[in-house]
Amino acid sequence: MLIRISIAFFLVCAVGWAFPSGAVAQQQPVPEAIQRELDRRNMTVQEARMRAQQLGIDLNNPQQAIRRARELGIPESQIQAIIQAVQPEDLQEQPQLGTTRDTSKVPAYPVLAGTPEITPDSIGKGQLPRQIDVSVPLRSSALISTVRPFFLTAGGDTSAVENRMRRSGSVLDGVWGGTVTVPRDSSAGTWTLFVEASTMDTTVTLSTGRTLTIFPKGQLPKQDSLAAGRDSLEYFGYDAFNTIPQAFLPSSRGPVDPGYVVGPSDELRLTVWGGAEFQYELMVDDQGRVTVPNVGQFTVAGRRLEDLRREMKMWLSRSYAGLTSDPPSVFMDLTVTRVQPVKAFVLGEVAQPGGYTLSASSTVFNALYSVGGPKRSGSLRNIKVIREGEVIATVDLYDYLLEGYSTANVTLQNNDYVFVPPRGETVAITGSVERPAYYELSEEETFRDLLDYSGGLEAEAYVKRFTVNRIVPYDEREDPSVAREVVDYDLQAAREGRIDVPMSDGDRVRVYSIREADDRVIATRIDAVKVSGAVFQPGRYELGTDVRTVRDLVENADGLTGDAYLDRASLVRVQDNLKSSVQSVNLAEAMEDVPTENIVLQPGDSLHVASIREMESDRFVRISGQVRKPGDYVYRDDMTIRDLLFLGGGLADDEYLKEVFLGRADLYRVSDDGSEERVIPFHLGDALEGEGLGAMDLKPEDEIRIYPARVTRLEDRFVQIEGAIKEPGEYPYRDNLTLKDVILQANGFEEGASLHEVEVTRMVRVKDETGERARTIRIPLTRSASSVDDAEFEVRTQADTAQVLRHASEFELQHRDRVFVRTDPSFQPQETVMVRGEVRYPGEYTLLRDNERLSNILKRAGGVLSTGYLSGGRLIRGNEQVIVEMDDAINGDADDDVILQPDDEIVLPPRPNTITIRGNVANEGLVRFEPGRRVEYYLERAGGLRDDTEAVFLTQASGATFRVRTGWFRRTPQVDDGAIIRVVKEPEKKEKEPIDIGNTIRDVTGILSSALTIIVLASRAFD
Repeated sequence: MLIRISIAFFLVCAVGWAFPSGAVAQQQPVPEAIQRELDRRNMTVQEARMRAQQLGIDLNNPQQAIRRARELGIPESQIQAIIQAVQPEDLQEQPQLGTTRDTSKVPAYPVLAGTPEITPDSIGKGQLPRQIDVSVPLRSSALISTVRPFFLTAGGDTSAVENRMRRSGSVLDGVWGGTVTVPRDSSAGTWTLFVEASTMDTTVTLSTGRTLTIFPKGQLPKQDSLAAGRDSLEYFGYDAFNTIPQAFLPSSRGPVDPGYVVGPSDELRLTVWGGAEFQYELMVDDQGRVTVPNVGQFTVAGRRLEDLRREMKMWLSRSYAGLTSDPPSVFMDLTVTRVQPVKAFVLGEVAQPGGYTLSASSTVFNALYSVGGPKRSGSLRNIKVIREGEVIATVDLYDYLLEGYSTANVTLQNNDYVFVPPRGETVAITGSVERPAYYELSEEETFRDLLDYSGGLEAEAYVKRFTVNRIVPYDEREDPSVAREVVDYDLQAAREGRIDVPMSDGDRVRVYSIREADDRVIATRIDAVKVSGAVFQPGRYELGTDVRTVRDLVENADGLTGDAYLDRASLVRVQDNLKSSVQSVNLAEAMEDVPTENIVLQPGDSLHVASIREMESDRFVRISGQVRKPGDYVYRDDMTIRDLLFLGGGLADDEYLKEVFLGRADLYRVSDDGSEERVIPFHLGDALEGEGLGAMDLKPEDEIRIYPARVTRLEDRFVQIEGAIKEPGEYPYRDNLTLKDVILQANGFEEGASLHEVEVTRMVRVKDETGERARTIRIPLTRSASSVDDAEFEVRTQADTAQVLRHASEFELQHRDRVFVRTDPSFQPQETVMVRGEVRYPGEYTLLRDNERLSNILKRAGGVLSTGYLSGGRLIRGNEQVIVEMDDAINGDADDDVILQPDDEIVLPPRPNTITIRGNVANEGLVRFEPGRRVEYYLERAGGLRDDTEAVFLTQASGATFRVRTGWFRRTPQVDDGAIIRVVKEPEKKEKEPIDIGNTIRDVTGILSSALTIIVLASRAFD
């Protein structure tokens, strides 16, 4: 709010008096009103200029100040009121800054003409990348030349809407739209939609109030959940204030009604004719008086215009007796030619409470319109007008909204207060009424009033009953956990006034509707039957003398269509238990009046005649390869290979055929049982002429493959380009192909490409004695640089690129040449680090040099706030913490003042004032930090160590971790604020199994016996 007030003040300065600078500042006086405000704020002219520059306001450029105020969210009504208030009177005759001469017309700058739309407005990260559609309605009395919608992303960047175009309307009042693609790497958060719109003279940036929400992966609510989270039922009346009509902006001109109260600074026009003739423009001075030449002074302030006319006539009659003679010989008229805007306060439940400058004839309704109306939490029924400390009127806006007028219409005066209290008792009504919504009711109003507000009942309303879902009042609740009840009432009796149904705050009224004719309960009670499907006139028919049987029904529907399936139709009948049964009808026999098939119909019966196409599912054929429109096509009877070839597109174009291999195409066909696929080759050229296999009938699921012309070449001729190029790869070679040609085919250079020279390697046709297979050719593209290594990277201009391409056009390539575009070693994109937490200006900061240190970034961030805890600051690099003492880094310790790397994150937390103790202690938790205390103090506060403790570790606020030796005569270290003490428990010891000596001896004996046996057998074998 303070920033908003400051912006409004600097707007006053810019419009009322362009701040001078330098020597001019001593020559041009500061207007008295602005000097008073400067004194109140304890600011000098120079300090005001510096503060305005921080807010992006140019005090020497009123138009820029107005645009900046709009960008920063100052309401349009407040901007116009400021302009009106500070304009000199001699300039008020001219059109005002930022508005038009006639404020009842559309302004000369673009404004929103409705609610912008974002489709969809909620997506999940798992859906990225995703295209979003945007449409923005705008209007202006001047031609709108440019509309540029854009999003402010969750990360603070801007994302422009592309494919912009006017979708409907005119350049004066239309809807502009476009699309934006949310990249895959976008982070979760909220994107806010803005729109920059321009006329020939003005450019404005408008906040639309619409947002796009990107949910984390897996957290996107389902649509029904989103709908449930947002109550779709509207609050009646508040949408009337969504847009602010320009007619409600302040105006210094009449006409005024006879009840207008004249005040200081108003201008009156006195006209006298007849026996005496004169006309005077009379200005009301600060004492409320006017001076009539040759007559004298007369007090006019505080009098209603109609009373003033009568009193002034009597006063003037003392000098001009003909005014009151019978018959009169002198006539008089008194009108208001200029009115002083009213300064009133709008307070309470409004979006922007405060003081406003309004038209002198403004009513409460005008005042609320000019400030955007009450908030949803504000009342529309009990708005108070306070004058000189007393409530002079209570205004009910429902009178305006429902009747178009109010008998309590109050014209505001200077220093009046319009107070909007919180919304009173609110009741919802849903169901079969004309205007379902939430309505605010007064204490004495009942259900009949609520029904009137909702527009009455719809034609299909069920008048026997309605339901009230009610929150039981506090003092009537028998069980505090059960606070709702459902009460039924007779709707017809309530409408006629035979019963009185009071309403309570939070009630939800449901008015039911009669069942539709298609409902099976109702269908059996209505003498009607229905036919659908393959008939000329499907629909509902009266069951009577003309329609009794199935054949009668079909004939009344003008008969069957040509594709009707005659073997079977379905007759659906509702049984007495309301279950549906289906009976098959042979339609051909029914039309022949066969009694068993021409069934007598009953109320609610429904006959469906299927078509042949409906009985058969769609089947497809496919064409792929070198055609313009590859894909699936619906299979038709008698469809041939030639038919599908022409559906694929391009094969009737002689130029396109140059890229197609006409010698062969293949037909892939699956056997009838689906067990195998065979290939049927055919001559494509003959098939296109209707010869060969061109007339062969296709079968469902057949596929034709067309091949490119290059399959006929024994040697594809090509060149390759690699490196810092936008689309590296292999490109076809043609005669006289130059280096410029292949660079353009690859869509040009990357941003960091070195333009001094490129390298081309070319095959050696005949090897020399060195065995060289290829040789390198260096092509200089600029004439200025003598050495690539010595060149420094510079921002490339369009003229630089044109010069490079001109030199590249002088070098002809050969088949199999390889072009290498090197990356400029001195090119480096801008890289950033992130600063979060308790600094003056958190956010992203660009690394200005390779060896930028931690202390320099913190200095650029405005330093650490008084609430920040420097000792607890952390440096995060690649999701890992770099242990540094930030307070030492700030104080010049080179060891801790580390050199930052791209994507580092600096986090400055607030001072925690606690120590965390975890692990094997009597009572884990947080202990209040006390300066100078050591580890043993905090361990004692946590109840001490348990007996099975193995070790104690201290992690200081900086992240540095130490093992703490405890025990007698050991002095533990001091603990920093925010440190963590972890106590590790000894691992449980596993009990060793006892050794069975007997089994061990037995096993060893067995092994020795086996070894001895092997030795004896081996000795005998070799003897």
